[in-house]
Amino acid sequence: MNIKVVKFLLANQAALLKIVEIAKGWRKDLPFADQWAMVDSIARLLIPILESQALAPKALCKYQLFDEDESYEHHLLSTGAEVAALGIDWKLMLDVIVPIVLSILKALAAGKEE
Repeated sequence: MNIKVVKFLLANQAALLKIVEIAKGWRKDLPFADQWAMVDSIARLLIPILESQALAPKALCKYQLFDEDESYEHHLLSTGAEVAALGIDWKLMLDVIVPIVLSILKALAAGKEE
């Protein structure tokens, strides 16, 4: 799991809460047009944040996520606690939000390489 993406989302809490509301409607059996509309809505929230913070999408996709002094488990637990404190379902975060956000970031990063 990419903790860096979750931490980025937590740092942009207002957008994250909007993304959570959108993602709550996600189902794998939705028609593709409906899934795409949800991904589009999430991208419209993310892209302005990336641009305003001058963040490279590719940097968020990398898996070097934390200082070497602390363990992955430490970061995973502390990030999970932050998510829980906001009342966000961890399963929704892992199964829906992070994969969608990573897909958007990878698409943006691929567009920059050309």
